[in-house]
Amino acid sequence: MTSVSDLSTRTCRYVIAERLGRWQVRHDAGDAGAFADLDDALRFACGQARDQARCGVLGIVIVQSDVREMHCFTPPAGARAAPRPRLRVVGKAR
Repeated sequence: MTSVSDLSTRTCRYVIAERLGRWQVRHDAGDAGAFADLDDALRFACGQARDQARCGVLGIVIVQSDVREMHCFTPPAGARAAPRPRLRVVGKAR
């Protein structure tokens, strides 16, 4: 079973939204840059998400414009990030 913390380490999210006349790209909680053109912002965010997907991280790009868009980049089957090992107590409790 996958925990919420495992999912957050294997996913990244980019949000593109217009702000002060420019298209701001936010990566997870931080600023990733601003672009004069929506297409440039989208190309940047999708390129970043695609590169991370190659390394096993699910990438999601959300565009908040007149037409709402969502782009999803899934890792190849062999490139998925390995889940964290679970600890198991062995032996009798005293």
